[in-house]
Amino acid sequence: MPSIYTRGKIDGKWRYSRVETGRGKRTGQLQPPFFVRPFRNGKQSWHALGAQSFEAAIEEAEQVGVGLEAQAQGLTVAELESNPNRITLVDAVEKFLKNAEASKKSKTLNGYRLNLTQFRESCPQIKFLDQVNADTIRDFRDWLKAKGYDPRTQHNRVLTILSLLKDHKISTGFSLKKDLPTYEENPPVPFSDEDLKKLFAAMDAEDQLRYKFFLGTAAREQEVQYATWQDINFEKMEFHVRAKKDVGFTPKNHETRNVPMPKSLLGLLKERSKQKPHSRWIFVNGDGKPEGHFLKKLKRLALKAGINCGECVTTVSKGRYESKRPVEVSCKTDPVCEHIFLHRLRKTCASRWEAAGVPVRTIQHYLGHKSLETTMIYLGVTDSAKLRKNIDLAFGD
Repeated sequence: MPSIYTRGKIDGKWRYSRVETGRGKRTGQLQPPFFVRPFRNGKQSWHALGAQSFEAAIEEAEQVGVGLEAQAQGLTVAELESNPNRITLVDAVEKFLKNAEASKKSKTLNGYRLNLTQFRESCPQIKFLDQVNADTIRDFRDWLKAKGYDPRTQHNRVLTILSLLKDHKISTGFSLKKDLPTYEENPPVPFSDEDLKKLFAAMDAEDQLRYKFFLGTAAREQEVQYATWQDINFEKMEFHVRAKKDVGFTPKNHETRNVPMPKSLLGLLKERSKQKPHSRWIFVNGDGKPEGHFLKKLKRLALKAGINCGECVTTVSKGRYESKRPVEVSCKTDPVCEHIFLHRLRKTCASRWEAAGVPVRTIQHYLGHKSLETTMIYLGVTDSAKLRKNIDLAFGD
């Protein structure tokens, strides 16, 4: 039986009191209004009942609970009561997201939440998980396409739905080869030596350390953001990538690793350690917290260095408050070049390791990749000019 409450003034304040029931408890003299506190969207909220007696309030409270539960599931009361053992789409999504909380980063979790919300929007008629079939997923793919999403986005969002179904061992016959949108993978391109020279020439000493750290370790953005002085082994000349549970940071694929550092970078860090801006974090912002705007700064520096492609055009918001307005800009004049991103530094480092003869499997470990196939994307074709001596030797020239 759901708990029933009455409300009255206690010490001058309105308070709810739960009605005690059971042997020896009198409820017949209680006067309305009566209240219940059911769960709605995962939270409890007060709900006033229209019943004029306690007995009638009990019956109404049971119906309220069922009605709100049905509403939360997107069902009618009849549908809920006639399908007690079927998994609703709402419940399946909530369980999927809850399980993902334990192993996924907040950014990934938010992506899952968006994908699943859009899936439900695309098929409002689907109320139970076992109603999802190949046509449902194809309709979702086409719904995304009609909304203007590119093939890669369609691909990734459909994969989220397939993961949801896989968790419940539901097979739909949706074909990964025929039905899943395909797209061309554009691997990151390493910076040329000339562009790197211009880029670092445009930096002050602080920025040079930041981006030489990226270049010398092939670390990901958050791995640099949460890098600590304890992660640097000056004797072994290594950077230790590890989790920082107190700030919610876990390395991708949950793989800690040791990455060798070039002498030049180690020298800069030794100099920096003499006057640490923070006792724990290597890179901090003005508030003394881990730096988190590496990409924005890199784009501004690239514009200053004159290495933008000059062809990117996009719309940005300019102005403040009421005067804010959308303005079309080019990367000739603004830091919006689509070809400037942090992963290019990671790619450059990997390419240099490869050119120096570091084994591919070792590079895979340094990059923190689960599969060798992913690593191969980072290892491009070495510039022929750099291999000229080896090419000549191969032919005895």
